[in-house]
Amino acid sequence: MNRILISKELYDRQITKKFVKETAERILKELGLDGCELSITLTDNDTIRRINREWRGKDRPTDVLSFPIDEKPPVYRYRVLGDVVISLPYAKKQAEEIGIPYRDEIVRLLTHGILHLLGYDHEVCPAEAKRMFALQDKIFEKITSSRIQQEGS
Repeated sequence: MNRILISKELYDRQITKKFVKETAERILKELGLDGCELSITLTDNDTIRRINREWRGKDRPTDVLSFPIDEKPPVYRYRVLGDVVISLPYAKKQAEEIGIPYRDEIVRLLTHGILHLLGYDHEVCPAEAKRMFALQDKIFEKITSSRIQQEGS
């Protein structure tokens, strides 16, 4: 069993805490992870821009940021993976530009963020980028295709 902590800093009827928690659980399951703790913050462009500036020196909003911890504190039940921060307005705009459903974009960004927590980094080299995006696409396809089947039932 995993522990998923969600902080939702703005109202959005489409992206509920329940949806995000269930999606994160499915991603962790696809990765064969159990006994993990993950923190997810859903925020706005101004907040993610400030975080991006403070931590990465990039003064602009972005879709997703990850802050890996990946440690198992003594006598603590969970392996603490770290924090994922997603800008909902950025994700919504990006989904429209790409031409995919907004909820699917959240699945993609959450998968991307969790993979970063696990040490994947597409900025290291082309081979690592290929490996990370292949795994991301595989998880994304599995989760979104099964959700579409469930919604159609």
